[in-house]
Amino acid sequence: MFDGSMNVRSLAIGSLLALAGCPSPTPPADVADSTVADASDASCSDGACNSAAFRPGPYGTNPRELAGAFTVPTTAGDWTFEREFTGRDHYVFLVYTPGTFRFSDGSDLSQSLFDGPMDGLLERAPRNTHFFFLWNRNETGFNEFRTNAAATIEGLAAEDRDHWRSRVHFVTRQANMLQGWIGDLIRRRISTNLPYKRYDPYQFAIDRNQRVREVGQLGQLARAGLSADLTYLANEPRYYEFEAQLEERLRMQNATVIPVVSNQRVDYWEGPRNWRDAVQYGDAMFPDPATLARFDTLEVDFAMHCPNGRDGECGAWDYIADLRICEEPSGMPDAGADASPDASPDAMSTADAAADDSGDGAAMSEDAAMDGSESDAGVSDTGVADAGETFRPRRAGCDREVARWITPYWREGRWVTDISQMLPLIARGGRHTFRWYSKHQFDPREVPYFISLSFRLSNRNRGMRPAELRTLWSSEGERFDSMYDSRHAPQRFTVPAGTRKVELYSVITGHGAETGQCAEFCNHTHHFALNGGTPNSIRFPEAQTTQGCADRVNEGVVPNQHGTWYFGRGGWCPGQEVRPHVIDLTPQLRMGAENEITYRALLGSSALAAGRNYGNINHATYLVFWR
Repeated sequence: MFDGSMNVRSLAIGSLLALAGCPSPTPPADVADSTVADASDASCSDGACNSAAFRPGPYGTNPRELAGAFTVPTTAGDWTFEREFTGRDHYVFLVYTPGTFRFSDGSDLSQSLFDGPMDGLLERAPRNTHFFFLWNRNETGFNEFRTNAAATIEGLAAEDRDHWRSRVHFVTRQANMLQGWIGDLIRRRISTNLPYKRYDPYQFAIDRNQRVREVGQLGQLARAGLSADLTYLANEPRYYEFEAQLEERLRMQNATVIPVVSNQRVDYWEGPRNWRDAVQYGDAMFPDPATLARFDTLEVDFAMHCPNGRDGECGAWDYIADLRICEEPSGMPDAGADASPDASPDAMSTADAAADDSGDGAAMSEDAAMDGSESDAGVSDTGVADAGETFRPRRAGCDREVARWITPYWREGRWVTDISQMLPLIARGGRHTFRWYSKHQFDPREVPYFISLSFRLSNRNRGMRPAELRTLWSSEGERFDSMYDSRHAPQRFTVPAGTRKVELYSVITGHGAETGQCAEFCNHTHHFALNGGTPNSIRFPEAQTTQGCADRVNEGVVPNQHGTWYFGRGGWCPGQEVRPHVIDLTPQLRMGAENEITYRALLGSSALAAGRNYGNINHATYLVFWR
């Protein structure tokens, strides 16, 4: 239970209605080469990111296609997209259509949204946003909303009032009667049959790169359906702004990009009630060791796209995805490390039990409930041996985790993560094989993703670089109980000669729902003490907060996912990379002598009670030696 009244995993609301005539899953056309060229994802592959010039087409109405020119009549006169376009603004559209989506408690989605707080929306929205409010049903009701919204804007502080007067637009003509590109888009979205009944005809956006975008779940899941919240509309431009800033940073970075996979379809589904985990192997060709030695920074660039770019056509659940390097066996053991999870009998025995680890997948439609009780029908990471297939047996030696993500609920995402501490793993240069894995997606129909993954090598002039990496502890789906500490024995090590800095590098996430929704929704804390000194602690105080992940949209959490994405978690958010925790241990070291590091975990500041299981922990902790 997340609180005394609401079981998060039971929030799934929809026996989601599959519609006839759904389009076949196809990759988004504009992401095919997204990992090949330095600088960009698909939106910017033509070099026009954040450009003030209106792009000449070709135009389309599908997600991530270019938006065309249009003019809409508003209460302030005609507004023309091509004339007003700046390359710095985002444009968000919401259509008033009461009676279209009703929930079992009688609430109406559209009416609830349009009854929402306009001042709250504008307070949360980036100031480079235009909002367009349209109607397709009940013009009288829309005019009442318009009058009230305009009055709210007039009541803002003078600076805010003057700013938003010209950025909040009320369209006077019925939405499906509009002419030109905008009318074509609305009519096509209304008429298109999708795998699940959706809200998308009546909410969409155009980002600052002139790309059509989806607008997701506007509110929080509730027992009867959706508790609509107009302020969630601001999450979309907040995320587009994050993307634009990321693109600008990458474009300014003089990076060498190493492709691994590009627009690769990965499947979870082999037929009704027959799911498999998704596994993809890919080779990366790195420069020679001398060239690699000139780089001090390694980033992993990873994107998951839905077929046709549409919400709801890819995985419904927030599951772990990770990347592991396939290493040749070596005679040099790590510093007293546990066996890695692919090899450890203990980890193998717990991995299946923890497979339903990350969460609380929830449907976004307005009807009854998806039964997730049979979602883990003993499916394992096995599959066919054909090298051309996505599913393959787990290879020996593909053990060491280098990156981790949590998949979004039914939405796309892209993340660029600094994993510089992993540089020693590729120091020999040449070809390296990597294994990408994601837990199977329970869904009554086919739910593929298209993934792209590359590495980015660059130099930030840090004056040193990671030279050696040693595993301290590594576990996958490890039971979080009173015996947890006893399974993590102290480790001893001596600092190699020439080392200038030593870091603790840890990726920790909590999952499972056995006791109080721990460790997914608990502030489990992790304490690393060097040579008996004051522990270095990793804490997750955002766990159990109602908006802990929603508050991180500007950090790359995919917004408005179709599930309980907004809750804070124990070390992760749905639709985001798991960011490593890095602690500089150098001042605490005994240079030239043996050191001991210990690890223990608590629930907040309390020991774990005997006889209780608090979920499970996925944990990879390393020592990194910089020279």
